[in-house]
Amino acid sequence: MNPKTFPRLLPLFILLCAAPAAALTQGQLPAVSSFTAAAAFASTAAPVGLAQPAPDLDEELKMADQDYEAGLQDFKSTQVAQGRVEMARAFGIVVSNLGDPDLGDSLRSDFGAMLYKIHNWDELGQAGDAAPDLDVSPEALVISTATAVKMQPIPLDPSNPIVQRFIQIYTQRRPRSVEEALSRSGLYRDMILKALKKKGLPPQLLYLVMTESEFKYDALSRSGAAGLWQFMPGTARKYGMKVTYWDDERYLPEKETQAAVNYLYDLYQWFGDWDLALAAYNRGAGGLGQDMLASRSLSFSTLSHRDALPMQTHFYVPKFEACVLIGENPAKYGLHPHYETPMAYDTVALPRALDLDIAARCAGTTVAVIRRLNPELRAWCTPTDDPNFILRIPWGTKESFLTALAKVKDWNPGPTLIRYRVRRGDFLGRIARLNHTTVRSIIETNKIRHPRLIRPGMVLLIRPGRGYRPSEDDPPARRTRRTHSRRLRRRRLARRRLQRRRTTRADP
Repeated sequence: MNPKTFPRLLPLFILLCAAPAAALTQGQLPAVSSFTAAAAFASTAAPVGLAQPAPDLDEELKMADQDYEAGLQDFKSTQVAQGRVEMARAFGIVVSNLGDPDLGDSLRSDFGAMLYKIHNWDELGQAGDAAPDLDVSPEALVISTATAVKMQPIPLDPSNPIVQRFIQIYTQRRPRSVEEALSRSGLYRDMILKALKKKGLPPQLLYLVMTESEFKYDALSRSGAAGLWQFMPGTARKYGMKVTYWDDERYLPEKETQAAVNYLYDLYQWFGDWDLALAAYNRGAGGLGQDMLASRSLSFSTLSHRDALPMQTHFYVPKFEACVLIGENPAKYGLHPHYETPMAYDTVALPRALDLDIAARCAGTTVAVIRRLNPELRAWCTPTDDPNFILRIPWGTKESFLTALAKVKDWNPGPTLIRYRVRRGDFLGRIARLNHTTVRSIIETNKIRHPRLIRPGMVLLIRPGRGYRPSEDDPPARRTRRTHSRRLRRRRLARRRLQRRRTTRADP
């Protein structure tokens, strides 16, 4: 196959692989993994560096047409896996011959027409006389769910040198951190295992959370991934989680676990291999697909051997395997975690937004406890756009909470929090008077270590008093990009000066 032809036709191959999945949503055909099709396609390509005898082009076209017709018949008889293989074989034959320099104009048009038929096999099948045969009843769809890729256990290789190195580092250099992570796992173990079992996924995936966040519900990476399972905002929204100004459901363990289970299931159905699915969880399905295409590899071991993966993804699967081996038998490695128990709580449905400070007073607890029970809340109150928000409060306080809340007239008094950018000449006393609040409130909200540490350009979060009225003279709320870049330059200069001093001292 001409190397220049493959990149141009790759989108058609991807669409071909996705066609059964699209057909399933339209109620026609069930979806199966494209990994099988990719393997079949890869088998039709000649090995790199080996010359193959040129076959007769007419015979090649007939073979592709036979595979195409056989694939259609297999799909009609609900033999989806075999139909996918036949379609992929036909596609591989056509693509491998389109770049042949001996291909004439007449045969080139025939091969192009064949490629179009393969790419639009579902539409052409509906337009012909056999269209009624493609209609699938609901009963047939229920039966066809068995054609999904069969779930296999996750392979573990304790003899892998990288896995052994991870185990050595975790158990000898960082045993305390590993014990703390395993202790935190007790908060979510039962919930995660139940979700995995319901979806039919291996229970070892529990320790993927240890790999991602060390069982810290409020973990936030530099790239913006958050929560136990470290979802990025875009993927979180795709799998049904809200990521807004008011609440971020990536920090809600139950919600994020359900999304992670669905995401892992989809990745396995797509790649058909747990090593590739786990690598795609870290790398992204699109990124891993590009790595597989560039290296012509269909297995994680080959991708790693050919250095086709980023370093983080290269070590990701061995790191996960080490966490599984340690987590399933910590005593073997000299670890003795004390598993924590989940927090019990009551739930209350709120018809409108409620200030968390008021909620804490009504429940007889602190704002910190309310935020710990409702980690998805990002603002000072419950979401204003959710009239049926479920608030979690300490166990056994529901009746007293409702009684105290019934006496509250204003559930969400005022803006409560505003952003104030410090100007030249400002000090905390003046800022407090302007916003009808106290210096202590400003210090506690912004965690200021010393009142004299405020500088022009800083942004303070302030809870104004009832007499506060916003005016046009108020400074802009957001810190300018220019101010931020100045700070970065100052830090770089300070580091350089420190480096020069150390170098000077080190010289004789």
